[in-house]
Amino acid sequence: MHMKKPFQYPGVFEKRTRVINYFNAIGQRYDLADSLMSFGLHFFWRKACLRYLDMKKDSCILDLCGGTGEFARRIARLHSTGLSVVCDFSPTMMAAGKKKAADRLPENKIHWIQGDAEQLGFSNNCLDAVFVGFGIRNLVDMPGGFAEIYRVLKPGGKLIIMEFSIPETPWIKTLYNWYSFKIMPFLGKVITGEDAPFIYLAESVRRFPSPETIKTLLETTGFSQVSFNRLTDGIVIAYSARKSGPAGSANKEPIPNR
Repeated sequence: MHMKKPFQYPGVFEKRTRVINYFNAIGQRYDLADSLMSFGLHFFWRKACLRYLDMKKDSCILDLCGGTGEFARRIARLHSTGLSVVCDFSPTMMAAGKKKAADRLPENKIHWIQGDAEQLGFSNNCLDAVFVGFGIRNLVDMPGGFAEIYRVLKPGGKLIIMEFSIPETPWIKTLYNWYSFKIMPFLGKVITGEDAPFIYLAESVRRFPSPETIKTLLETTGFSQVSFNRLTDGIVIAYSARKSGPAGSANKEPIPNR
């Protein structure tokens, strides 16, 4: 009888490759899985995080680790004069997102760039805001990733992070753990044909630093006005931070420099 190998959390050296493979495997059905498995709450979470953004005329906003560009599509619909850019390392995820954008938005409303969040191909001081939705957990070098985001933001630019965490209320935490490890992988298998990406998701949330630790790390990077807000009892944390420094030293052209 064939026995399935138990899931092993990826080590530092294999994490990037493993995560890319996970998202490429489920990319075509990721949005459906996201909606069904969060019971639609991810729409509320994204809408709540939009309130943290300072959207002004002609703003350039990066949806980093953007996957299918769900957040970028929201920005493009609300912010007709600005530029939305999606950057992700999974070509499958972006291909699914491009198809959705083509069906629902005017041409060229969103720019798509395949890239690594820890080695961004943008000039210094060129972006008005960066949004990272459920992607910070997947970084191999989180301090390096934060430093890259800081580099490409304009002085005064805004960073918004939306990331999973652990609920605060004990009974909700117990239910959440049961759902994450017992139900979510099963549903993921049914919807996408894969369960390993969802086991990884549950494990990575438990290994992710506390909101207080992330706040300190952002401040150490150089960000100011760092704060966080717990959504849905802390299942999701919305972080907000601003790049310090005087305005006026920004590069107006968000042209990749490497």
